Amino acid sequence: MVHIVLTGYIPGYCYIVCDLTESIINRCDMHDLIVTSDHMGYFGYKSKYKAYIEVISFDKLVDSAKQRNRVFFDKLGLPTS
Repeated sequence: MVHIVLTGYIPGYCYIVCDLTESIINRCDMHDLIVTSDHMGYFGYKSKYKAYIEVISFDKLVDSAKQRNRVFFDKLGLPTS
């Protein structure tokens, strides 16, 4: 039997997928999140909540999925658009 020892420190991961509206951008700035290099998201660590937060634009999620799967679709002869 495997026993899991809890230390009292269990970090959380919060992923938020949304449109990057002005309101969302303002909230990311208000919480000191860092803009990603492609300006399609934000990330940061909130020590009060012991949580890593990542805000990803919906467009970024779709673009990344298309890029990741393009070669796979090409091998199967499926359209990528």
